[in-house]
Amino acid sequence: MILEQLSILNYKNIEQAELSLSPNVNCFIGANGMGKTNVLDAIYFLSFGKSAGNQTDSYNIRHEADFLMVQGRYRNEIGEEDVISCGVKRGQRKRIRRNDKEYKRVSEHVGVVPLVLISPTDSLLIIGGSEERRKFMDIVISQSNPAYLEALIRYNKTLQQRNALLKQEDEADWNVCSVLEELMAADAERIYAARQDMVEAFCPIFKTLYARLCNQAREEVDILYKSHHERGNLLPLLQQGRERERIVGYTLHGPHKDDLELLMNGHSVRREGSQGQSKTFFIAMKLAQFLYLKSQGRQRTPLLLLDDIFDKLDAGRVACIVDYVGGDDFGQIFITDTNREHLDSILSATTRDYRLFTVEAGRVEG
Repeated sequence: MILEQLSILNYKNIEQAELSLSPNVNCFIGANGMGKTNVLDAIYFLSFGKSAGNQTDSYNIRHEADFLMVQGRYRNEIGEEDVISCGVKRGQRKRIRRNDKEYKRVSEHVGVVPLVLISPTDSLLIIGGSEERRKFMDIVISQSNPAYLEALIRYNKTLQQRNALLKQEDEADWNVCSVLEELMAADAERIYAARQDMVEAFCPIFKTLYARLCNQAREEVDILYKSHHERGNLLPLLQQGRERERIVGYTLHGPHKDDLELLMNGHSVRREGSQGQSKTFFIAMKLAQFLYLKSQGRQRTPLLLLDDIFDKLDAGRVACIVDYVGGDDFGQIFITDTNREHLDSILSATTRDYRLFTVEAGRVEG
């Protein structure tokens, strides 16, 4: 997919912007806090129907405004045009439209415009809790497997309902709980299977990428899926665990407890990796996400957003990343940085078309 035109109105600190974009490389330069990341977040909003940072939609509306609107005109690999728009008014529900047809549910839109965002917050993949790594799996799979997203949404809803029953002071209605547990177990099987398939296909891509970004450094990396499914079918685990879970007040078993084990030379990256190694690890994971999505056979190359990722990387790793993302594997790229030298090195290394924008106090010019 190619984003040809981007319109932003009242999105965070950006009052208004109309951008004609390069089909290849688009660079945004400016000091911290000027709005570079907000431009990329607006593009993210068009793909996922939500911000990469603020989960409450109204927080994305510019302080002086009552609404926001983001619109993008896209063109796919066979020349078809799509216009996606997302609007939020304070106190009202969000509206997302594709070619003027409104979606009933945001989940119907996920995957229409595949996208991979790489930013410093991805360090949470390494240092954060298991929920960060589950979120990574969910974002990867949901963009290519709508049935997975539906199963995940259903599972999370029934999980919340079961937890509410467990927290009741009065004796829970175990007949209702039994129905919820059967629904959870059915969706858990779909979730486990999709995650296992994804990790098996993803891992070889990731290992190859890491080696390339490190210029064949002697670092053996691996990603292991640590699934609660290894304990057996979920339904009997839920049934047998009711009394203990009544005490703690929440569900102890299921895919909401899954994790990814990230390894370097057989040890946890979190404990053993240097700052540069850890950053290269999560960047390789996100670039592998791009290649995985591209390989899913729907003829839609994802958009790649690189938000201020070059800080704290040595010159050699920066050069490898710049050389790689400038190659033919990648389609349209959006890059932000405060350092003009990084952007100049990227632009000098590519023969592809590019546009350079400056961002200052929410104004985007280029």
